[in-house]
Amino acid sequence: MKRFIKSILSLFPVPFLFHFYEFNCHLARQQADFLFQVFVVFIIVVGISSRNIKLPLFIGLNFIMTVISLIFGYFFIDDDGGWFKPFGRDAAIVFVSIIYILGQLIIRLFSRLVHTNSRSNK
Repeated sequence: MKRFIKSILSLFPVPFLFHFYEFNCHLARQQADFLFQVFVVFIIVVGISSRNIKLPLFIGLNFIMTVISLIFGYFFIDDDGGWFKPFGRDAAIVFVSIIYILGQLIIRLFSRLVHTNSRSNK
């Protein structure tokens, strides 16, 4: 059951939500105040919760998450050429997804090191 919850958490389409929130704030002419903070919280929470998932499964789940984000982006975010310059909506989602995955990998590494050191000190 624990592995299932971690898998579902890893499949949450954070790159899509990042751009959905950012683009809707742009359309409403507001600042995306909580964008960075929430993004970092998601990286930390998913990175820590996925520290015991094997790396191939981790990569596979994040690939599926990127595909889900691209599908949601296609249906729910307009491909506004002026906002997503110069590469477009899909490239922006993939770029944020890469940053999200790299952030998770870094948090996984630190989390594993801290977890291993705390066990060896006991």
